[in-house]
Amino acid sequence: MTHLEQIKTYLQNAFSTGRPAQAYIIIGPVYQDGAALATWIGSQLIGEMPSIADRAHPDMPWFEPEKVSRIIDVEMMRDRILPMAQQSSLSGGWKVPVIVSADRMKAEAANAFLKTLEEPPPRTLFLLLADSLADMLPTIISRSQVIHVGGTRELDEPWRTTVLDLLTNIREKSALLDTVRAEVLCGVLEDMAERAGKAVREERKDSPIDDDADTLKALVGAKTKSWRNDLLLLIERWMRDLVRLKASGEATDVPLNFPEHRTVLQQRAACYTLAKLLENLTMLEQFTVHLERNISPAQVLPYWMDRFYL
Repeated sequence: MTHLEQIKTYLQNAFSTGRPAQAYIIIGPVYQDGAALATWIGSQLIGEMPSIADRAHPDMPWFEPEKVSRIIDVEMMRDRILPMAQQSSLSGGWKVPVIVSADRMKAEAANAFLKTLEEPPPRTLFLLLADSLADMLPTIISRSQVIHVGGTRELDEPWRTTVLDLLTNIREKSALLDTVRAEVLCGVLEDMAERAGKAVREERKDSPIDDDADTLKALVGAKTKSWRNDLLLLIERWMRDLVRLKASGEATDVPLNFPEHRTVLQQRAACYTLAKLLENLTMLEQFTVHLERNISPAQVLPYWMDRFYL
């Protein structure tokens, strides 16, 4: 049974017993896997009919970010999404509002939505589609069930191999070598942006909504950020493996994110104190903040590669 088949079997059991979650956050490419699973859920709860597939059924409204900034603001939430959710089902059954790119909610919109999520209308199931959980309000996540349509997120190839090769081949520290390593990571980030542009154009070519240049730029930025978060997560997992090995002493059965690189990780962990390896995680958070402020990676990566204990 494939991962998607397992998800559908789990959901069918929840629907048949009348105990679905208040909301499902579907993590994956929103205009492909995420939208496909949302459509399938609608057909299970409302019925299989052309209007479900065409996103035209009144009991399954779809909401997408608006304006050139591609955001879901509090006005959209209060004036369109929540009033629709509060209405009675026209077919007498379930209502299944779908919020596309839910990670684009502004804080005020997320807080307004949270109040409805805490006390949802009867027979109403919210579906939140997002590329990543990174920008979603933790309280919304805690009140929803998260479904990863692609399974556990991993950095795509060939980026994953490139970054792991970089990490496994760090045998000495120097300003010159750290600059070269930073250039490798900058190359990965630039490739992500280029591939994001191609992916968004492919995803949106059959969309009924005409996108202007600013909209496409925002969509590309969101996808690039999602992939960048996967890269940061890989580096964080590497750092946590170093901490686990250092803290465990001589133990040989420590579970690792990268067990295939256990020998290299043990050698690197032996070079630093536990305090320094723990400091990595704090520094990674600070590095992430720099990226969030749209500071050029070429400016900040050499600085941080020189400071990370990898």
